[in-house]
Amino acid sequence: MTGKNLGFGAKLDQIKPSTEPEVRIPDSKIDEVADRVGFPSREPIQKVVRRAPSEGSANLNIRPPISTYNRFVTWAMENRLSYPEALKELMDRANI
Repeated sequence: MTGKNLGFGAKLDQIKPSTEPEVRIPDSKIDEVADRVGFPSREPIQKVVRRAPSEGSANLNIRPPISTYNRFVTWAMENRLSYPEALKELMDRANI
């Protein structure tokens, strides 16, 4: 691109910001037009949760033998407990 005349020349120093006030279009109007022509919203999708957790949570990743895993999952299903609830119940029973 060296040596090519792109037509800007000395005009670059003549470019100034506009002094006209910016026209503010309400977001609701923009959303209305976007919906009409099929544009997806940029707003983040809200995740629906069944219930709020009673306290914070942390990950616990373990790789037990399959026989232990099967016993745990079967017990949790029989007692209609989630894995965190089942772990808590077992620890409560063990007084830990």
